[in-house]
Amino acid sequence: MRRQTEHVKQLKSMYSREDARLKGPPGWEKLPLFWFLLFLSYKCTRRCKFCYSFNQVGDGSPTEMDERTFDRLLDWIPQVWKANNVKVNSVGFLGGEPLLRTDRIRKVMDSVYKNTDGMQGYLYTNGDLIDSVNWDDLEDIQWISTNITDISIDELSHRMDVVRTRSNVINQTVVATLDDFNLDRILDVTRFGIENGYRLRYYRDLFRGIDSEYHERLRVKYHGLCDLLEQYIDKGYSVHTTFLLDTLVPSWNHDSSPYPCGKRIAKVNPDGSFGPCIRNQKFKTGTIFDPDPLEKLQSSTFHYDFASPNAPAECKECAVRAVCQGGCPNDRLLLTGTVSGKSLMCEIHKEIIPRLNNLDKLQAGRRVPGEPSVAFPPV
Repeated sequence: MRRQTEHVKQLKSMYSREDARLKGPPGWEKLPLFWFLLFLSYKCTRRCKFCYSFNQVGDGSPTEMDERTFDRLLDWIPQVWKANNVKVNSVGFLGGEPLLRTDRIRKVMDSVYKNTDGMQGYLYTNGDLIDSVNWDDLEDIQWISTNITDISIDELSHRMDVVRTRSNVINQTVVATLDDFNLDRILDVTRFGIENGYRLRYYRDLFRGIDSEYHERLRVKYHGLCDLLEQYIDKGYSVHTTFLLDTLVPSWNHDSSPYPCGKRIAKVNPDGSFGPCIRNQKFKTGTIFDPDPLEKLQSSTFHYDFASPNAPAECKECAVRAVCQGGCPNDRLLLTGTVSGKSLMCEIHKEIIPRLNNLDKLQAGRRVPGEPSVAFPPV
C-alpha cells in the first residue's frame, strides 16, 4: 500500500538518523523506550475472567472515549512525543476489543505519522472480528497480537491467516493467558506458533493470586515449555524468548532496567485519565487535559527496577536481577497491598530465567548469518 510504504521509509529514517533523542543500548536500538498504551474503549465481544479491564472497571467511569477526549488525544500524543526525548516510541491499541473501532485506530496513526518522526504501531485483539474489519484502517499497524482465549487452535490458525493475507504486519504474536484451559494446552499452542513462524507470549493468570498449587503447575509447565523449545532449536526453528514469559527480557544484561513502567509509559483510559501501568486501570496520575504530562506520568510506585528502594537487598545481589528487576510492582500491589518486597514469581523465575538464557545461547549457535539476535514484539 502506498501510505504504508511511505511510513516504512519514515521509520527506517528515524531508526538510522543520529540525534540526541534517547535510544536503547547497542543491540537494542529499535526497542521502544516510550509506550503509548491506548484503551480507547472497554467494550468487548467477550468477558474473560482473567482480563485486567474486566476485573477492574465498573466504578462508573466511561467505557468509551467521547469525541472531545479523542480529539484531544490526537494532539496530546505528538505533544508528549516532542517532550519525551525518546527516539523509538510505540503506540498500541488495547481494550476491550480495539477492532470494534478501527476508524479511530486510523485517525491516531494518521496523526502520529503526520506530527512525529513515526512510531511502531501495534494492536492487541481477541480476533473475534477479524473477518469483518476494514483493513484500510489498519494499514499502519506493524504488529498484531492475537489472544487465543478459549478458541480452538484451528480457529486461531484461520484468524492469523486472515491477518497474514490482509494486513501489513511484519509479524504476529500468539498470546495466551494461562488459565486452567490454556495451561493444559500450552505445549500444543507452542507447537502451532513455532511451526508457523509466529512469536509466542504467555502470561500467568494474575487473578489466581499467590495460589501455591497454581504456581507449582506453572513451574512444571514452564520447564516443559523450555524442554520443547530446546528441541525446536535443535531442529533449526526460530525461537524468540523476549517477552515470552511474564514479559521477561532474558537476554538483557545491562545495569539499567529495560522496563519503562512508571517512567516512560502513557497508559490512557477511555475517560482521558492516564497512569503508569498497562495492567492497573484504577491507578491514575493525571489526564490528557493537564499541563506538564511528562511530570504527571512519573510514578516511583511502579518502577520495575531492582535499584528501586522498594526492592529488598537480596534482589540487588541476585544472579538473575538484570532480567527479573525485582519483579512486577503491580503484581505485589494488587495481591499484597504493597509494592515492597521481592517478586511474587521469585522462585519460579530463578529456575526459569537461566533456561531462557540457555535457549538464547543455543539459538545464537544455530543462527542463520544476517538473522537479528533479538526481536522486539510490543509489550
